[in-house]
Amino acid sequence: MTVGIDKIGFYTSPYFIDMVDLAHARNEDPRKYLIGIGQKKQAVIPPTQDVVTMAANAAQKILSEGDKEKIDLVIFGTETGVDNSKSAAIYVQSLLGISKQARSFEIKQACYGGTAGVQMAVDHIRLHPESKALVLAADIARYGLNTPGEVTQGGGAVAMVISSNPRILEVEDKRSFHSDNIMDFWRPLYRHDAVVDGHYSNSIYVDFFQQTWTDYRQKYHRTIDDFRALTFHLPYTKMGLKALRS
Repeated sequence: MTVGIDKIGFYTSPYFIDMVDLAHARNEDPRKYLIGIGQKKQAVIPPTQDVVTMAANAAQKILSEGDKEKIDLVIFGTETGVDNSKSAAIYVQSLLGISKQARSFEIKQACYGGTAGVQMAVDHIRLHPESKALVLAADIARYGLNTPGEVTQGGGAVAMVISSNPRILEVEDKRSFHSDNIMDFWRPLYRHDAVVDGHYSNSIYVDFFQQTWTDYRQKYHRTIDDFRALTFHLPYTKMGLKALRS
């Protein structure tokens, strides 16, 4: 039996800022954003949207009534929660009419929450192959106006149905992890915007990729030639390329 992503849906705001316009407003060379960051547009999330509404929109595109009946696990990965007690997953479960016999909870861990949700859902389906799981990941990144991180702001959501015999992607049980308490990026409860040390964060990203890749390679005896492609979590587009070049 294989387990993985059977359906996938995306959603983001229809509003955006053109990076050339932003560069001109900040008296910067547009190539700093277009090439240095690797980005042409930046999503702008209106006050009428939050991570719950974006995730619900992403999931609504892909869920059938049969899916809603079979889903018994809803996991929401985000660092932009809407409530300190209630999970964002509960709101989406209610909005979309997903079975009340589902467990719903939220994972808060910058960068890793959505991936952790997928891995937990895969393990659940391996034990309960007749059921389905819904994994949601959504965030709204804010760094403040006229800050170095301003150009990397944005927001969006992805929804994934995890099932046995998936039609999109099988997830293998081969994993490597690396965790450390690094203060390159954080957002304390009293702040609306994140705090980030951009240059340090870039270095940490590449360093952690190298350490995770080395551990994976040693555990499973694989080389870069065994891969057709690699998928990266991307705070901004160019970051993954920097890791890959390393």
